[in-house]
Amino acid sequence: MSSGGAFWAAANRAVKSSTSPTPNIAEVLPKPKPATEPQQKKAMVLKSMTNGNSSNAVSSMNFTSHSISSGKKLDWDDEEEDNSFLAQFTDQKQQPINTAQETAIVVKEERIKELEETVITRAIRIVELEEIIETKVTRIAELERVVEGNDHEIDDLEVNVQEKEIHIEELKKENYTQFIEIQDLHHEMNEKDDRVERLEAELNQKDATIRAREQESVSSTQPSTDNSEVMSVDVKDLSNTFLEDAGKGTDGSETEMTESTTNAPASESFEMVDPLKSSYVQSVPTPENTQTGAPKDTTVTKTARGPSFGSSDFPTFSTKETLKVVPPAPKPKTLSFPMDMSKYGKKAPPVAKQLHASSAAATKGGTSISLGQSSKQARVKTNAQPIFNPSKDIRHMPHGERVLYGNSPDVVVKLGDVKLMTIPKYVLMQCSAKAMQYFTANPDATSWVFPAGSMDAESAKAHLNWMNEMTYQGRVYSLTLNTAPAHDLKNLRICRAARVLGLNNAYIGHFTKQLCERIRNRDVSHEFKDAVCELAYPDNDPIFDCLANNLVTLKKNRNATDAEGLKKLVAKHPLLKTKMEHIEKRIGGGRARKSPAGSERGGSKARDAKADAAKGRGSSAAAVPGYNPVDTKPGSTH
Repeated sequence: MSSGGAFWAAANRAVKSSTSPTPNIAEVLPKPKPATEPQQKKAMVLKSMTNGNSSNAVSSMNFTSHSISSGKKLDWDDEEEDNSFLAQFTDQKQQPINTAQETAIVVKEERIKELEETVITRAIRIVELEEIIETKVTRIAELERVVEGNDHEIDDLEVNVQEKEIHIEELKKENYTQFIEIQDLHHEMNEKDDRVERLEAELNQKDATIRAREQESVSSTQPSTDNSEVMSVDVKDLSNTFLEDAGKGTDGSETEMTESTTNAPASESFEMVDPLKSSYVQSVPTPENTQTGAPKDTTVTKTARGPSFGSSDFPTFSTKETLKVVPPAPKPKTLSFPMDMSKYGKKAPPVAKQLHASSAAATKGGTSISLGQSSKQARVKTNAQPIFNPSKDIRHMPHGERVLYGNSPDVVVKLGDVKLMTIPKYVLMQCSAKAMQYFTANPDATSWVFPAGSMDAESAKAHLNWMNEMTYQGRVYSLTLNTAPAHDLKNLRICRAARVLGLNNAYIGHFTKQLCERIRNRDVSHEFKDAVCELAYPDNDPIFDCLANNLVTLKKNRNATDAEGLKKLVAKHPLLKTKMEHIEKRIGGGRARKSPAGSERGGSKARDAKADAAKGRGSSAAAVPGYNPVDTKPGSTH
């Protein structure tokens, strides 16, 4: 509300204007009204005088306010105070409204700016995240390729591990085979030691016999007292005859001879050796057959042909000197070594050394059988029973223990209606797990019948003959396979017959080793593989398992040179296909070892233990790795 002074000042200004009765007063432009103008309270309104200049008064007021707002000073002194007084009423009402709106607008503009900045920041972050996502996708693809490569490497390692496990099993079997060979050599060495001892005893006995014969020969070379070889001459008769004839001679030597004869000591008799005893028999009287007082002349009777000696007419002088007198021959010396061997050598026993029980058991009717080759007729059955232990190799037993397996009644082994052989039951039970199971369940059985065509007859006879010979032969041996490829079919038939008969793996482990080495070395033909599949024994055939594992390995490594031949072989033999699928599935299951589901399968040892339990290995498994007894029972005839 304008003051009265301002009112009158404006009126005075209008009156003083001389240019126009109605001067033009500049009006102040109104301020723009806000969108929502608040309701103003009722205020005091100044009204002009009724002199017809009311509008001009208002205009003058507006002009005054405009001039004040424009900064122009009025001429009178109180104009500024009046304007400020009037402006208080308008500013007090419009100031809060404009300030609040401006504040809101400023806040919203700032919020808009903040949101715009936020949007820009978020857009930049989105771009960054998209770039990160692209990087992650690329990294994921790289990791997938790495994982795929690792899977292939794991597959190769698993195949390698499987090959190493198979190689380890084969090394175990080879070790056991070498152990058997060592035992055979040890047994042979013991037999040779026994033979050396027997030969030494015989040699000592012969030495004693030779010494006794030498003593007898020495005693037989001494001079004999037989009348046909030695002459007993009376010394007195000879001296008388010599004295009678001495007077006729003139030679001094004869005189000396007479004296020496007279001075010679007289003896009743002495021994003379006649050098011509083979031509003449000389009869000389002895004191026993000479009569007293009636001496008899010595006569010589010619009994031999040839020139005559001593038939001259001259007298024969037989004196002590002309006769060769010899003492009894001394005892001959025996040969001896420079050192006393009695301290080191064995003393000669008074009698021959007793043979071992095994050799004595092989003696019948006083005739001894040689140690290496015993006769079947020399086997004598007794009531002694052996101790059955399938895990013990019969080839490691001494002869006296092996012969006990021949004390059982004989049973007939048949292949269908064909009689293969008659063999002691005990040796079958010791060497065959199937025979042990069958005859334990049927103790009164007298035959063992196999289905016709289940094995080769000649191969079965070879195994049965070997078992039979182990009960009486002094030596031990094993059946061997011919390494020539031409005998592959025969070798596989022998292996098949051993599996059907249920022989313990200790006796046929070398078969598996020999054939599996050829398979691993790829030294086999397509015909050999076909024969292995044809003659496979599904219940227990390590050779067939070795072939299937080798084919899976070649297929996995893509090293199969004859892929078409392999396809034909698998298509021809469904058993081989099933076996290979089972092996591949087992290899593929190794990928799940690190997963939670795969950990439930357990470790390799646990799986091996489960596999062993599923196969039902018998007691001989401790002796030979991979031994799997067969539950199939052949028929019987009582």
